[in-house]
Amino acid sequence: MSIETYLKEISLFNQLPDEALPKLVEQGEVLHMEAGELVFWEGDASDAMYVILAGEIRVFKRDEEGNEFDINHQKQGECFGELALLDSQPRSASIDCITLCTFFKLEKVAFMNLLLTPETQSTALSILSVLVERVRVITEKYFDEQLAQRTLQAEMEAERHRSLGQMVAGVAHELNTPLGVANTAVGMIASRVNNKKVVAAVQESQQAQSVLKQMQEASDLALRNIQRAHILVERFKKISVNQFVEESETVDLPDLIEDILALFKINARNAQLAITVHNKLLAGEKIWIGYPGHLTQVLTNFLFNIQRYAYPMQTGGKIDITLESDDSARPPAFILTVQDYGIGISPENLDQIFEPFFTTGRIKGGTGLGLAIVHSIITEALNGSIDVQSTLEEGTCFTVTFPKIVDTQ
Repeated sequence: MSIETYLKEISLFNQLPDEALPKLVEQGEVLHMEAGELVFWEGDASDAMYVILAGEIRVFKRDEEGNEFDINHQKQGECFGELALLDSQPRSASIDCITLCTFFKLEKVAFMNLLLTPETQSTALSILSVLVERVRVITEKYFDEQLAQRTLQAEMEAERHRSLGQMVAGVAHELNTPLGVANTAVGMIASRVNNKKVVAAVQESQQAQSVLKQMQEASDLALRNIQRAHILVERFKKISVNQFVEESETVDLPDLIEDILALFKINARNAQLAITVHNKLLAGEKIWIGYPGHLTQVLTNFLFNIQRYAYPMQTGGKIDITLESDDSARPPAFILTVQDYGIGISPENLDQIFEPFFTTGRIKGGTGLGLAIVHSIITEALNGSIDVQSTLEEGTCFTVTFPKIVDTQ
């Protein structure tokens, strides 16, 4: 079989007219290489492409320790190194011969001669169009692989948070038992030291009265802190469970906001963030039928973003959270606004903040998924909408509007 016939079967050249193939062959050369012989190393200069006329080759890479990893095997009728005709980037992998091989080698200089010679320009342009198409396919494949990888990472991160939520809920449940025992025991002590007979029995001794007063104060302090710890554990447990149980619930919305802020209290204190809640809901407007876990994720994301990005170079800052009702909306809705007074978001970034993987905080560990997930939760899970307004050096305001009764259908 002639070289022209081989080339005609290669996708890179099968669009060429028959009369162009001999001219192409004239520009190349035929090489014979033994089994085990190296064609080129990764990192070598890209100066030519190869068509396999006979035999089989191995594509491989080496790690830092010199271990080899096979990437691909190619046989007769396939080609490799074709991107060398477009650029001079170093080879991205190494190639050696598995069997005795015969190649048609077309150097970049020869290809350029085809492109620059009027009689052969159509041949070179046909090859060039196929190469461009290949680059496009490779680029799309690479993008799809990267997107799939990042999506998997996001799913793994979500699963990690769900697992952590389950663990925390379990720990919180277990903590309630010793807290309950301690509360009962301290309650008994408080009852005894405050008993009228005990108080009367120490009336004649000033020292005994002092000791009794100290015990009363200590038991009262212990009771109040045990009760406080119990409330915190219950909040922690409820929020943690809500993070992975996607069930519609009837909740008091202001209380839910307070529960979320209670869990953020340590972060707020460490960052010296002053958080103020402006509850503008009337007594009969506080009930929400929706998904507390979803709203928890939204608000905590806002708070952590403010801590990380709005006040990055300093401790201290102010956050205003406002709850309002809009009964004129269809359906009636709640409006939640979260306002900071930090460095703001630049106009060129503002339109991209809800795009997956967009972040200006990569060096701080940002993945670019937080606000994309928030946008998805609000628009899809809560059937709501989100708007953002920002001015540099003045701050950012997120406005979330969501129905008072989230449609579960």
